[in-house]
Amino acid sequence: MGWFKDTGMKALRMIRKLSSKETALFLFFVCMASGFWLLLAFNNNMTHDIIVNVKTQKPTNVTFIQEPPATITVTIKDRGLFFLKSFFRSTPSIEINFERYSDEKNNTLEVSSSQLMSEVRKAISRETSIIKIHPETIKVQYTTIPGKKVPINWEDNITNFVPDKQFVVNPDMVTTSPDSVMVYAMDRSTLHDINEVDIITVEVDNLTKTYTRTIKLKPIKDVRIIPDHITLTVPVEPLIRKEQDVPISVRNQPSGVNILTFPPSVHVSYLLPQSKYKEPINLTVVVDYDDIDPSTNKVNIKVGEVSGAYSDVVLSVDSVNYVIERY
Repeated sequence: MGWFKDTGMKALRMIRKLSSKETALFLFFVCMASGFWLLLAFNNNMTHDIIVNVKTQKPTNVTFIQEPPATITVTIKDRGLFFLKSFFRSTPSIEINFERYSDEKNNTLEVSSSQLMSEVRKAISRETSIIKIHPETIKVQYTTIPGKKVPINWEDNITNFVPDKQFVVNPDMVTTSPDSVMVYAMDRSTLHDINEVDIITVEVDNLTKTYTRTIKLKPIKDVRIIPDHITLTVPVEPLIRKEQDVPISVRNQPSGVNILTFPPSVHVSYLLPQSKYKEPINLTVVVDYDDIDPSTNKVNIKVGEVSGAYSDVVLSVDSVNYVIERY
């Protein structure tokens, strides 16, 4: 890099020392030499890779299990002038005739190397030498069986989304877009057995805000999934501490017996997602009749049913007084 800079500076200083006539003459010979060099270069054979578009027309009732390549890479050998002209031309393309290359017995579209070479030859100059084509052949399976709409299964993966402290993942608000996909199979038995499509395994830690990403779906052998990816949104929100009095209920209370607790309610503190702060409480505090010890006037209390959204539930006391009424 430094050599080019020094050489350029020296040439600039030399040009400045020349008169305008000498400068013009100097530039003329530079252009002549450059043109002569380009002429020699463009007349020499060169090897280069070009991209060829592949268009595959198919009947409306056909679905490819593996999508044919949209492009192929062709290594060609020709004069440099050919490559210069190619900059000003549109990308060459070939069209695969479905009826010609399909095998209805095996539900396969197959273009051999010689057939693909022939198709490419039609798209480029006949004077151009084709060195190789990648891929060398095209072979894909297809089905004429109508597809089936199935839902996305993300529940098995939700535990891999780990929130930071004081934050929580709200599974009730997880969404996928779309919420279902179309699946296509080679045979009806395989299609019948598919009832949902899983997302790939994703692991994310220390989440402090809603997670939205494009997620690939797990591939199924010999099955086409359309689309093969979805947008997954996992809401993450802060935990808010809430406190309130909760009535005490009695479990396993036999008939003819009534248990009264003093006090009849207990103060409870708990954490819950911010979005659920104004919702009615979904938590119970209970006394179990089987835990009552007649030798004492105290009975233990404990948390009963509690919503999975609640955490760090703390009771203000662990026992209360009670009275047994019989009737």
